[in-house]
Amino acid sequence: MSGFRTGSFDRGRISSMFHAFLPAHAVASLLEVDLEDLWEKGKRLILLDVDHTIVKWRAEEFPDGIEDWVNRAKAKGFDLCILSNTRNPERLARLATRLGIETVRDKFKPSPAMFRLAMIKFKRKPEESIMIGDQIFTDILGANRSGIDAIWVQKMEGREFAGTRVSRFGEKLLRSTLYKALVSPVDESPEDPDLEEAKPSGKRALIRQIIKFCIVGGTSFIIDFGLSMLFLRFIPWNGMLLSEALGGWLQTTLPQFFSWAKDAPTAAIPILGGTASFIAMFNSFIWNRSWTFKVKGKAERLAQLRRFYTISILGAIWNTLIFSAFSNIIDGHPNRSLFIAKVIAAGVVAVWNFLGQRYYAFRVAK
Repeated sequence: MSGFRTGSFDRGRISSMFHAFLPAHAVASLLEVDLEDLWEKGKRLILLDVDHTIVKWRAEEFPDGIEDWVNRAKAKGFDLCILSNTRNPERLARLATRLGIETVRDKFKPSPAMFRLAMIKFKRKPEESIMIGDQIFTDILGANRSGIDAIWVQKMEGREFAGTRVSRFGEKLLRSTLYKALVSPVDESPEDPDLEEAKPSGKRALIRQIIKFCIVGGTSFIIDFGLSMLFLRFIPWNGMLLSEALGGWLQTTLPQFFSWAKDAPTAAIPILGGTASFIAMFNSFIWNRSWTFKVKGKAERLAQLRRFYTISILGAIWNTLIFSAFSNIIDGHPNRSLFIAKVIAAGVVAVWNFLGQRYYAFRVAK
C-alpha cells in the first residue's frame, strides 16, 4: 500500500467522527511490533489477523521472521489468538497449528463478537488486549468497537480478495485524515502523492471532490429515503397512515394545487418528502464542508451556511418536484415507485448541488 506511514496516533488531533477508524500505532510489518513496549503497557493478549498480516493471501508459508516473532511473544508470556474472517477454516487451522496458537471465529469483523469471545477465552480485559491487523474497516474498527487498542500494519505485497480491494479504496480516501493524528511519524515522504496536503489542485482535486461528494451524497440519500419511507409509509395517524391523512386533507382543502396526485399519500410527498430532504441537508453540510471541500475555521461558516442552504433549498425544491412527478407516473407497488422516483430525483439534484457547493457555497476552499 503506497504512502503508508508509521508512528503513534493522537485522537485529539482529528474529529471524533473518525476515532472509530484510528489505530493506536502503525508499523511497516508485524516484525516491527515492539513486544517489550506492549508488555510494559500492560498488554497480555495479542489478537492477530491472518491475510497480509502474518501470511500472504491464500499462502501457507510464513515470511521470514514471523514464526520467530510469535515464539518470542509466547516466551515473553503473551497469550496469542488469531481472529479471522476467512472462509477457509481448514487453512486457518493448519496455520494456527503450525504457530501453536488458538483461533476464534464468529461474526465477521468489524463485529465485536470475535474480540469479546477471545477476551472471554483468555480471561482478559480490553485494556490488556491489543489487535494487530492490516485493514482499517475490519481489524481496526472492530478493535475500537470492542474497546481494544489496535496496531495497523502495512499489508504484504501480493494479490488479495476482491472485496478487500474495495475496502482498500475506502482506506485510501480515509488515510489522509487519519494521518493528521500522527504524532511520531517515521517514514514521511513529501514526494509521495498520497501524502499531499488536503487541497490538491486541478483534475486530481476535482476527481477527489467528486468521489467524496458521492460518498456524502450516498449517506444523505440513505437518510433522505429512509425518512421519506418512514413519513410516507409507516407513521400512523388516527387509524391511518400520516401520509394518507395529510394528503387527503391537502386534496380536500387545496384541490387546485393537489389535483395532480394519483392518491392521498402522493399528495403528501411535497411536504413529508421535502421535510426528509431538509433533514438530510444537515448531514451534507457537515461532511462536505469538513471533508469534501476541506473548509476550516469559523470565520466564513455563517456565510457558507447561508450559501449552502440557498443551493440546497433550491435543490430540495427540484428534488421534491421531480420525486413527486415520477412517483405519480411510475406504476407498480408504492414502495417501488417511491424508490425509483427518489433515485431519479437524487441523481439530477446531485449535479446541481455539487456545482453549486463547489463554486458558490464553499468557494473559499479554493
